[in-house]
Amino acid sequence: MSKQNPPRARRVKAGIRQDADSAARLDRRQFLGSGIAFGAGAGGLLASLGLSEYARAQGASPAPAGSAGPAPAPRPGAGPRAGGFGFGPEPKYAQPPPLKDLRGKVAYVSAASDGIGLGIARAASLAGMKVVIGYRNPERLKSALPLFKPDNAGVLPVLHDVTDRDGWQRMLDQVVQHYGKLHLVVNNAGIKTLREASQASYAEWDDAVAVNFTAIYNSVHVCLPHMLQHGEGGHFVTTASMGGLLPGVNAGVYTSTKIAAVGLMEALRVELEGTRIGTGVFCPGAVNTNNYAASGKVNPYLEKQLAKMPERFRRFFAGRGPSPAMDPLEAGERVLNGVVHNDLFILSHPEFKPGMSERFEAIGVSTPAVEAPIPPARVGYETGVLHCGIYPREIAHRRVKRKSYLTA
Repeated sequence: MSKQNPPRARRVKAGIRQDADSAARLDRRQFLGSGIAFGAGAGGLLASLGLSEYARAQGASPAPAGSAGPAPAPRPGAGPRAGGFGFGPEPKYAQPPPLKDLRGKVAYVSAASDGIGLGIARAASLAGMKVVIGYRNPERLKSALPLFKPDNAGVLPVLHDVTDRDGWQRMLDQVVQHYGKLHLVVNNAGIKTLREASQASYAEWDDAVAVNFTAIYNSVHVCLPHMLQHGEGGHFVTTASMGGLLPGVNAGVYTSTKIAAVGLMEALRVELEGTRIGTGVFCPGAVNTNNYAASGKVNPYLEKQLAKMPERFRRFFAGRGPSPAMDPLEAGERVLNGVVHNDLFILSHPEFKPGMSERFEAIGVSTPAVEAPIPPARVGYETGVLHCGIYPREIAHRRVKRKSYLTA
């Protein structure tokens, strides 16, 4: 086994140890106590954690030697939110779309040689974007490339394991060398560990967390400073699943990692709302993985796989008929529509709404009744987490009618 590419589980554990060692070097009393003012800006808070480069990109001044934290440089509209941890004042409206015009911009889509990822990459290409395809299987890639129109703006395949943190930097370096800038990152890679949370092994958990969650913040850590630096607008989309909003299947590992992915994109919306970096999470239902299905042509990769199977399995798949699932290109077009509108939640299958409503109602009715006056001091202490402005702003944003949810 190469030392440069250790097993995924070992890489994940090494990353956790490294993060823990870094955290241990912080003065926790200073960070958690009165050393950091609640009014510190986002850049200031991040700089206090040692992310000075990120903080400078956010517009924060470096901290004086020996100080509890940096003094944030004023930005337009900057200032503490009431009772919050200082990500600026509450905006009146939803964040404007940073990538309203996609033509000529550059998109990277992980796991894009097949399935939903390829559908998103094709939709991005049809919208006039230069597309970078993250892939791991060369045979799948060979079948994917003919689906792009000959006059496309550019298609660049990049071999990439999303669990390899150094690999994210190599990917970005290749994109910058080839296209100059990167504007859209679609974290599409996922692993369907359909195992009960009570039964899964350590290895199954490590693999699922590494692909479905850790890879997302790997992308943010590497690509966000680049987007902030070039200043042309950027966007992160994560392909989660309806399982990230409605845990209706007996697959606790998959469900929990997808819920975590949704939460990360919501947290990033809060943190990046004052920048020109948008965020969204795509939660689809059933999507056909065969990008050739709508064309009526044979998928060369699938044909080779079927040829390797016993005759009884070939007959079984041949007799199944067309898939009732959504076409992957349609799914991709819905994602791109969400990007140009900067939708926080990109949902494509309306049949899941009743089930989601039941879950949200179950949470609401579980709130206890007010049995005694709530202490004002407690409310004051909790003010920063009693309300999250991204939700009412998203509600108002989504009430604006649009002609289509398909085209970018």
